[in-house]
Amino acid sequence: MNSEEQDPRNGTPFAGPGIGRRRLVAGTAGVVAAGAVLAELGTVPAAAASRGASRRGRGRDPRTPVRTTSGLVTGADAALPGVSVYKGIPYAASTAGRNRWRAPQPAPSWKGVRAADSWGPACPQPVTGIPADQVPELSEDCLNLNIWTGATSSKERRPVIVWIYGGRDSAMWASQPIYDGSGLADKGAVVVTFNHRVGPFGGLALPELSAETGHGSGNWGTQDTVACLKWIRNNIAAFGGDPGRVTLAGWSHGSSFVNILMISKLARGLFHRGALWAGVQYTKDPSLGHVAGGYSPLADCEAVGTAYEKYLGVSSLAGLRAISAAELVEKTFAADAPAEATDFGNVLDGYVLPTTYTGAMTSRTETDIPVFTGNNKDENGASPTLTMTVAAYREFAAETFGDKAPAFLGLYPASTDTEAAAQYNAYCRDEERVSTFLWGTQFKSVARNRSSVFTYWFTQAPPGTDTTSPIVGTGTVGAYHGAEINYMFGNLYGTDRPWTSSDHKVADKASSYLVNFAAHGDPNGRGLPAWPALRTSRAVTLELGAPTKTIDSADSPAKFAFLKAYLESQTTAF
Repeated sequence: MNSEEQDPRNGTPFAGPGIGRRRLVAGTAGVVAAGAVLAELGTVPAAAASRGASRRGRGRDPRTPVRTTSGLVTGADAALPGVSVYKGIPYAASTAGRNRWRAPQPAPSWKGVRAADSWGPACPQPVTGIPADQVPELSEDCLNLNIWTGATSSKERRPVIVWIYGGRDSAMWASQPIYDGSGLADKGAVVVTFNHRVGPFGGLALPELSAETGHGSGNWGTQDTVACLKWIRNNIAAFGGDPGRVTLAGWSHGSSFVNILMISKLARGLFHRGALWAGVQYTKDPSLGHVAGGYSPLADCEAVGTAYEKYLGVSSLAGLRAISAAELVEKTFAADAPAEATDFGNVLDGYVLPTTYTGAMTSRTETDIPVFTGNNKDENGASPTLTMTVAAYREFAAETFGDKAPAFLGLYPASTDTEAAAQYNAYCRDEERVSTFLWGTQFKSVARNRSSVFTYWFTQAPPGTDTTSPIVGTGTVGAYHGAEINYMFGNLYGTDRPWTSSDHKVADKASSYLVNFAAHGDPNGRGLPAWPALRTSRAVTLELGAPTKTIDSADSPAKFAFLKAYLESQTTAF
């Protein structure tokens, strides 16, 4: 099926060099300006956070109870002055027992005041190799969310950013410091992170489950996202958020949820902008066959589920539900677990995902909302530490481009191993930008959507390592898979990396772009480099880093033309 993240069975680093959506060929080694009226939130200029209304300490006291549909909650002071955080609020019921592999059920109610001052449990998953002090409680009663806000009252209507984490089965929970929302809340947004089911709990499809639902199975984590969005629609105004300006943002596998929910009827009207980091691909891009953003047909996923039952030694759904969560995790991620029985991903079920990505474009059912999307320089096969022989490079060219291999090698020539690695990197980076651009042209020209698309190319390489976060590992280099997260969140304060003044400037720009986008559907604002909206007649993107400027979608017109023709010539449309 599909996977681009860490495999907890073999300990492969989550975002290490060269990890991304391509399989490498043999032979490679791999805040609002002062005085702004927040009900009419203005654009956020770069370097405005220190002047923000929240940072002046005007936020509401988190110890004052806030009423939700389930009951009253109080919060706690967040990482930045004037910002409050409400932790671990249930948005749906426990997924244990009969609710395992069932659509999320209504959240429980409580009497009195609930102290939302500690993180809620994460959903069951493997945590081998993660320091114990970074591992939260694991429980099937895990559908909870966290809110950061600097609003002074429930009368404000700040834009809302809902964040979906990425990952591959492990290190997938919303309370990690890398996802701290204080920086964005300080700039005028209300930020929500939430836990959703992962691994077999979030992706199992089975004929018996499909019969039970009447409309297919799988995509349980995506359905959790819909339940979270419904909770936000009904409750976020109490925290100063605007339920009519919700940005659904996700990274990597979380980005695939945004992509799916831009198609799904289940999420219509629940969010109004989409931010997809690492990212979207042209719907005929072959990489969609094996990346986190891909999917598999329901019948194929049900076959995996049937093999899973056999592997676990049970013959019924009741038998599966009787196995403890801990045992399911242990057996699913055992080193000798058969891949054909334990590979859970997105499902083309006809219900949550009602049609293919291409079908959504051609039928014009792709939701017409502004999109903020892009990728990083050193992911998807590219890496500053890549090694490759000339022979392996030429073999890759022949296998990938067939009779067009000589043309490819003419555009990306290599006569030494060092040149082979450099040219392969150049190709990966060009192809990624071209693929994203072509997706944007589909969104605009095929689906005929009127909303703007803004694409970026993130090039800032974080310094050092971050030992506070298991999601990005500690051996990563370059602008790797996940490098943009701290910058987009504007939360460099929460890590132990040796950040430089350049990093702080990039983080200020990136987080300001995101808050502006959440507020208006357009990232541009005072003091920020101009970010052009996608035009089908001009293949450019925003390089987001030091410097931040508009660049072409490939290094030359000839390379763009070659890669565009190659992608458009593919016969498999996802």
